Amino acid sequence: FQRDAFGSTTVTLTATSNGKTADHNLTVNVAAVDDPPVLANPLPDLNATEDAPNQTINLANIFNDVDDDNGSITKSAISGNPAVVAASVVGEMLTLDFQPNAYGSATITLTATSNGKNADDNFTVTVAPTDDPPVVTNPPAIVIAAEDDPDRNINLSSVFSDVDDNDSLITKAAVSANPALATASVTGNLLTLD
Repeated sequence: FQRDAFGSTTVTLTATSNGKTADHNLTVNVAAVDDPPVLANPLPDLNATEDAPNQTINLANIFNDVDDDNGSITKSAISGNPAVVAASVVGEMLTLDFQPNAYGSATITLTATSNGKNADDNFTVTVAPTDDPPVVTNPPAIVIAAEDDPDRNINLSSVFSDVDDNDSLITKAAVSANPALATASVTGNLLTLD
């Protein structure tokens, strides 16, 4: 029987003997079955960089169902590593949500459901690391001093943090906007205001 074909047909059987024939019409009824959706256009593997913005992908033409309108296929997604990239579907749109300061790979599984039958598509998202700049995590307090006060030393060891590196490897420097009022110098983690 032919793929995805259903209905009725008549098969005429003919027997021949000594030039004489006899015919018989055989009715063939082929019942429809509900076929599952199939993967029509698989998504390719994707590459991104750490801290990339969310990416949306239209899923309208990824799956096909010969029995139903493709618009009636519901889609869902799950990430094998949501700590790197989370996945969600609303309508026909897949959103890949790249997590802050996360890198590695995740297998995304798309599932299409039509009349209770499923088809899957798996693809890999690889997120490459980037070197993030240090950030100020504990800013020093405003310095209030009187004219002719002695030098002030401020420990900078916990002022900055770098998610990618050991904080003790961060080098620090300081420049005063008005050196006639106060000069600034840094040695190691020690800021000296003079």
